[in-house]
Amino acid sequence: MEKRMLISILCTMFLFLGGPSVGAQQKPPQKPPQQEQQLPTDYEKWGRIAVELAKMNYVDSKISDYQYKGRENLTDTQSKDTFELKVQTKDRTFTAKVMILFNPQTDSLLSLSIEEVK
Repeated sequence: MEKRMLISILCTMFLFLGGPSVGAQQKPPQKPPQQEQQLPTDYEKWGRIAVELAKMNYVDSKISDYQYKGRENLTDTQSKDTFELKVQTKDRTFTAKVMILFNPQTDSLLSLSIEEVK
C-alpha cells in the first residue's frame, strides 16, 4: 500500500512540477523508412514518469536506454503511451515495458504498469 501511495505522490509531483531531469538516454522511436511519424508533444513528460517508475521498481539498477514505442488512443478520455527501458542489474540485463494510461483532455494520470519483456 505504501508503494502505491509513493507512486501517486511521485506522479503528482511530476505533473505539477515538471519533475527532475532523468539520467536515462532518450532516443526517438524507430521509424519505418517511408513513413513519417509525428511525436506527441507531451510524450517526454510521460517518459520521465516511466523512468522514475522503473527506478523505483528496480532500485539498485542502471536504466541505460529509453525508447518511446508510441501512443494508443483508447477513447476520448483515455490514451496509453508505451515505453521500453533497458535495465541493468549486477546479475542481468533486460527490457522493462512501462505503460502509462492518462486522460488526454485533462492531462491527468490514470494508471501505471511495468513488466519485463521476455
